[in-house]
Amino acid sequence: MPLIYDVLIDRNAPKDLIFSYSSDEPLKIGDYVAVPLRGHLAKGYVIDRKEVTSAQDYLRVLGRIFDVSLLLPHLLSLAYWISDYYICNLSQALSTIIPPEIRDIKIVYDGELKVKVPKPRKKRVEKSYINYIELCDCSVSPPENFVRLLVKFPIEKRLSIYLKLIEKEISRGKGVILLFPELDTLLAVEDILRKIYGKDLAVIHSRQSLAVKNEEWWRIRNNDVKLILGTRSAIFSPIENLGLIIIDEEENDGYKDESRPLYDARTTAYKLQELLGCKLVFGSSTPTLESYKDVLENKMDILTEEETKDLTNIKLVSMRGRRGFISRELIHHCKVNLARKKQILILVNRKGYFTLGICKSCGNIVRCPNCNIALVYHRDEGFVCHYCGYTVEKIEQCPQCGGKVSSFGYGTERILEILEKIFPKAKIAKMDADLSDKEIDKIWQNFVDRNIDILVGTQIIAKGFRLPNVALAGILAPDLALNLPDFKVSEKVFRLIYNLAEQAKGDKYLVIQSMLPNYYTIKYASKLDYESFYKYESQLRRSLGYPPYNHMVRIVISGKKEEEVKAISTSLAADIKRRLGIDYSGPAKCPLYKIKGTFHWHILLKVKELNRDISKVVKELVEAYNYKDIDIMVDADPISTV
Repeated sequence: MPLIYDVLIDRNAPKDLIFSYSSDEPLKIGDYVAVPLRGHLAKGYVIDRKEVTSAQDYLRVLGRIFDVSLLLPHLLSLAYWISDYYICNLSQALSTIIPPEIRDIKIVYDGELKVKVPKPRKKRVEKSYINYIELCDCSVSPPENFVRLLVKFPIEKRLSIYLKLIEKEISRGKGVILLFPELDTLLAVEDILRKIYGKDLAVIHSRQSLAVKNEEWWRIRNNDVKLILGTRSAIFSPIENLGLIIIDEEENDGYKDESRPLYDARTTAYKLQELLGCKLVFGSSTPTLESYKDVLENKMDILTEEETKDLTNIKLVSMRGRRGFISRELIHHCKVNLARKKQILILVNRKGYFTLGICKSCGNIVRCPNCNIALVYHRDEGFVCHYCGYTVEKIEQCPQCGGKVSSFGYGTERILEILEKIFPKAKIAKMDADLSDKEIDKIWQNFVDRNIDILVGTQIIAKGFRLPNVALAGILAPDLALNLPDFKVSEKVFRLIYNLAEQAKGDKYLVIQSMLPNYYTIKYASKLDYESFYKYESQLRRSLGYPPYNHMVRIVISGKKEEEVKAISTSLAADIKRRLGIDYSGPAKCPLYKIKGTFHWHILLKVKELNRDISKVVKELVEAYNYKDIDIMVDADPISTV
């Protein structure tokens, strides 16, 4: 009997388009083909085939675009799962799995299918990055047989473990995927792996040219490599016979995509393990509560070592009742290290000069008219909104009562100015997200070349504490972040302090300034006590029904008309309660309620198991509210509720 093939049209649209076609040649599931569609030429994936009594009534597939299938069987299964779990269309899931540089190929049909293969572009010379990681030999050996493993060591020791695991899998003829969330860490590790594996290594990351990305992807698809090193999207590498997935810094939010579908590479790795039976390794000094809970419940093995913690180089300074922003203890350590020709990092988790403009008469906070966010004062720009870019040079009178507006707080600019007055002979620079990538790279290079004595910045500078000439790091008021209405904020603050504190030994010192030195997050991080933090935080999360004891689904409704957004949010929440009868919060205004003139409300669902039935109902309801000028975004397992 003749065969027809179901083809999913490759397009970014609210609904999937699937049509049946006949073919003059046999096709495989996963083939990328050209088909006629409403008088036009379209591309699509073969996702199913079936026998029919006659194929005469069906349009014909015009041809295969590539000689091999784009989709390996397990990647098509993964796409169906992403569509269900992350509540998106199958075509959206596939556009994430197959990168645009592979799919965006020009085709022409004039009686014969012609594929315009792009001319090889000149490969961009990749910039050299700072290698701030020194490989440390670790005497601890990984267990012989494991399914899931947590490696809880500093990164230098973790790399040693990874190399042993990688070599073992490759010797068995298996492929390996190794992920890092940060590009500079990945590039530092690439130097190490390139010397060992040479052409057997493929690298996938965002700063590569399209030509390099295209070449690396096809090297993987054609089975020319054994080890894939990459950032988040490399989890979708079309590698056959996958034996091991390693996810380093598994606690990093960079593994969660911020564009639809909002997939998480860590959760995706679990699904790949289910589909393929491969091994899974997570690496972190401060693992997520989810991973550590799995360890305690014997769902994951752990590799770590008990060692005496040396806390002598960690100084926790209480700022209660003190004047000024920089403590005498931190100033003392700065003087000592400057005299020793050592370098210093000062972490300030806020940009700008003043962080708030407040009316002394009525207490009104000066906010952005487009975003309802407090404006931050910068010396060169005036008051600035960090979300939409709105600026106003001066605000001297309160827009509500006409009273005098005064500025309070401090950011990187103000701390830079204070340090320049205290240490006039020191070379001091600032780094934060206001700078371009090019400017950041230049500052980093100057710092590595020791042309900067003190570097002030947000937490993007924290990696510099691993540089050999950096002997002091100071963290100013990390507890301010604890005011954010986010269920993971304590975990994030703990992680920042802990990761710096574990490096404070030998000639490296850490000074933590805090208004809340006895708060559990600050106290346990400064004592390198992960277990006590986990116990306290997990009890708190359990009582509130937050992850890791429940799954969460965040539904964000946004639009330009506030009353319309509120009405739809209320109606959608009522329908969810009627159809699912599950625990949820809201509808309520999002913490960042108004951004760029758009209003945002959200609904938070809490479920023990995020199964297909729940996802199906949520998807149906969201599609039913697909009104003009209203956007509804569904985020399964959100990393933040802000």
